[in-house]
Amino acid sequence: MPRLRLLLPLFLVLWLALLGSLWAQTESAAAANKRLFDRTVDELNFRTMETVYDKSFTRRKFPVSLRTAKARKDFNDFDGRTDLQTLFQNYNGVSERYKNRFGRGRTDLAEFEKQLRSIVVDKNFEFFVRVLPRDERVSLIRSLERFIQQSAAQFNASEDAAPDELAADGAAVPPADIDAPLTTTPEDAAPAAQATPASTTSTSPRSLDKAVQHDWVDYLTLMLSGASVLLLLFLVTSVLPDMRTRLDALTDELDRQTGTPPSRRSANALPEDRYEDEEDN
Repeated sequence: MPRLRLLLPLFLVLWLALLGSLWAQTESAAAANKRLFDRTVDELNFRTMETVYDKSFTRRKFPVSLRTAKARKDFNDFDGRTDLQTLFQNYNGVSERYKNRFGRGRTDLAEFEKQLRSIVVDKNFEFFVRVLPRDERVSLIRSLERFIQQSAAQFNASEDAAPDELAADGAAVPPADIDAPLTTTPEDAAPAAQATPASTTSTSPRSLDKAVQHDWVDYLTLMLSGASVLLLLFLVTSVLPDMRTRLDALTDELDRQTGTPPSRRSANALPEDRYEDEEDN
């Protein structure tokens, strides 16, 4: 039986490896969904600022490279329009806080979509896009909603809540608008937007143009999965056959001591040759 005592820690290690693998996969899904949410927020903010900027200027275009809040923070090409520059800088800082709406509490697909859609009804968003004509505001919002649907299609739904949990949370009140609203109200922002000729507004869906990145959780999951497979192979090919051989030897020894004939046959033994008996009959 010493062999059995040695097997107990081995089974414990295998069980812990399997639990660790499941935990790592769950953590990896949550981290991937959070990164997807942050990238989507960056893209929504970029498209909003691009539309307002292109509408405010006739011969200027919002640079395509300004897809992050850090890059937009250093942008100052506003043709001397300090009021518009202040408006953009304030909204850039406020819009970055949209990322804090997801990642704590519920993290299922319904919450993912709800927090993204809350951006287009946020009072800071409405204040920022008020310089656009009504038709263009509607077009921009519809474009952002289409992009939200595209992002939701990439969501890892392995963490979706059960139907009863969703029903219990169905009456939850949407999050309040982000604190610290825009305080700068440009006096001539709207008149300037109306006076300048309408430029072509790009509302076609844009891709995130980012390759999938693997973090340490993904590599840990791979290592734990490989260790689990190796332990399973070791049990099947070495430990279990050895245990079977030992149990068979113990059974034979007990049969010899008690004087009872063996009541079993080895599974590997071939059936006896009975051709001679059949010929005699």
